[in-house]
Amino acid sequence: MTPSTTTGLRRVSYASMQAFPALFTTYGTDFARVAPFYAGDWQDPTARADAAQQAAQHTRDRNTLADVLLAQNKRWGLDEATRAHIEALRDPASVAVVTGQQVGLFTGPLYTPLKTITALHVTRQLAEETGRPVVPVFWLEGGDHDLDEVTGMNVLRGNDMASLRYTGHVLPDDGNLGSVGRLAFTEQITEVLDALEDLLPPSDFRPEVMDLLRSAYQPGATFTDAFAQTMRGLFPDAGLVFIDPDDAALKRLAAPLFKREIEDHATSFQRLQDVSEALDEDFHAQVRPRSTNLFILEDGGRYPLDTTDEGFAVRGTNRVYAQQALLAMLDAEPERFSPNVVLRPLMQDVLLPTAAYIGGPGEISYFAQFKPIYEWAGVPMPLIYPRASLSLVEGKVQKVLDRYGLDVDAFAQDLDQLFQRVVKQEMSVDVDALFKDAAKHLHQAINEIKPPLEQVDRTLIKAAEATRAAFMKEWGQFKGRVVKAEKRNQEVVLGQLEKAQANLFPSGLQERAISIFYFLNKYGPSLLRTLEENLDLDTSAHQVLEL
Repeated sequence: MTPSTTTGLRRVSYASMQAFPALFTTYGTDFARVAPFYAGDWQDPTARADAAQQAAQHTRDRNTLADVLLAQNKRWGLDEATRAHIEALRDPASVAVVTGQQVGLFTGPLYTPLKTITALHVTRQLAEETGRPVVPVFWLEGGDHDLDEVTGMNVLRGNDMASLRYTGHVLPDDGNLGSVGRLAFTEQITEVLDALEDLLPPSDFRPEVMDLLRSAYQPGATFTDAFAQTMRGLFPDAGLVFIDPDDAALKRLAAPLFKREIEDHATSFQRLQDVSEALDEDFHAQVRPRSTNLFILEDGGRYPLDTTDEGFAVRGTNRVYAQQALLAMLDAEPERFSPNVVLRPLMQDVLLPTAAYIGGPGEISYFAQFKPIYEWAGVPMPLIYPRASLSLVEGKVQKVLDRYGLDVDAFAQDLDQLFQRVVKQEMSVDVDALFKDAAKHLHQAINEIKPPLEQVDRTLIKAAEATRAAFMKEWGQFKGRVVKAEKRNQEVVLGQLEKAQANLFPSGLQERAISIFYFLNKYGPSLLRTLEENLDLDTSAHQVLEL
């Protein structure tokens, strides 16, 4: 297929985009201000090397980890590059660069491949800087029980956003079907695939795109397996290692962390509470502390554990476990436990020698709260590296930007305000002022000839006023024609701005709404290679790539 082409990369400040939290923008541009909340400066090579050394030195069962990863990755198409990376994790000197995402339908929005590409870049960078074996790892987050978050996807249809949703599972009364990654697609997934194929415009690449998705998203396939297989198809030669943490053997490796939480949840709670209050003084605490950071999997659901005077209550039920009973269950069946958002990264870094984690704006915000929890758990905290943030600008949209001297950040503001600004800028004349000024001269001309007319024949004054009235009527009609023409021009401007906004901010920022498969259908699978070649490893600003 013909390779995708671009006309260059440009950068826009995060602050001007008005779409990112203040903590995240500060993290990228003024790290010293937020340094106390993190393990180190992601932009400092020395800090990156130190993080790699700490990750490598921490004791962990690398052989069991590698054995599990080999078995898991065989399910999704284990290639030699991935096998070599998994085997490298047995080496005590090796470290990992990790990213991850919920196992959303068809890999979710555009930011999923952006995370992956950033992780691959940082892997190469860290290997060059440290001389260590560095392994790129993708964490398959299927443990959450919020089905609604993983069942939708969006593409552009012309200049409108079209949404699809998988509806093959009916939620029980409590809305809890357990870990979504375990759910197997029903026959309804075929209908969703057919609907997607209808939405994607015919192209040379559509058969290849749909073959990839249809081979992974089949009735009977789980959310986790379909997601991993699709990602493997998108990055076939990257040596990317996928890890599914919802695994009995991996949960057993993480059991000491869960045990510590059961026995000492009051300390982890207080540490999170203290850092959250400190963070709230200047920014915003993303995560609110809960009495425990564990879920329990039972009765087909995934339920939070809350502390009570009697022990640990399963939220939404009448079941309560004494501490010793819960510890006995953990020892016998660790797979029945699941971490919440606080313990999830710690479980990750108990299992993996993580030197750097590639995260988005929200993740970087909540990692600011976790440093005291890492210290409590005795686990080295990795550097948190911002993923690339990107807007893809198609040629038709770039023409609009060029026409009005705009860039992507202009569309972060209210469209009406932008429209008024552009119209005011575009108008060569102020129609109202022009006609009002000209009318003054017309009135003055009539007024100036009235005295001489009165000397000639007083009855001509009435004729002069009639002429004035008739002329002003014609003048008003002419102004109406001009205003109507200007309105047509403004409608063209508004239509063009609406088209650009629909592409760049269809429902919030493009990268958070539109699927990569919209672009792959239009520009081909080589677009991913184009992104890898063009994205800047300096991710302290939003990047814009014209297609």
